[in-house]
Amino acid sequence: MIVALMVAVLATVVALLRGGSLDRLAATQLRWLPLLFGALLVQVALDFSDPSWLDDAAGLGVLLATNAVVVGFLVLNRELPGMKLAALGLFLNVVVIGANGAMPVSESAAATVGLADELSDPGVKHEVLDSDTRLGFLGDVIPVPGLGKIISVGDVVLAAGIGLLAYRRTLEEPQGAREEATSG
Repeated sequence: MIVALMVAVLATVVALLRGGSLDRLAATQLRWLPLLFGALLVQVALDFSDPSWLDDAAGLGVLLATNAVVVGFLVLNRELPGMKLAALGLFLNVVVIGANGAMPVSESAAATVGLADELSDPGVKHEVLDSDTRLGFLGDVIPVPGLGKIISVGDVVLAAGIGLLAYRRTLEEPQGAREEATSG
């Protein structure tokens, strides 16, 4: 998620340098925003608490359900720029998680960013990528050393979609201005 936020901030800064406006970005109407916040809250709670009573099957169910809710939010807002791309990225993550029971994480990528020790107990959301992993190329295999993170192809596509949303909405003219320019 931090990578998507960083891409969105960078895209917004570029759009501002090209004459965009934060007011335009702030005017973006997102439908069913509580769905997004609720799903993200549950996932953050899982990250911090890693409850022992939550077995692998239940953990997978919660992970898939919360991601499905976020995909639903993205689909409900599909008319906005970048949302279909963001939904595709999240869908790629859901596919690899569903195929494996958790998000596979590359040991070499983890070593590159200094997270190899964390793979000894990956929690309910992650597992070590190995020879039994299905669709391993969609797992967390891309090290981001400056951030100490490992991301997936789906994360890259998701971040591109969120960046596109931030960029385009920061640059877009307000609806009324566009109509005045075409009628005048």
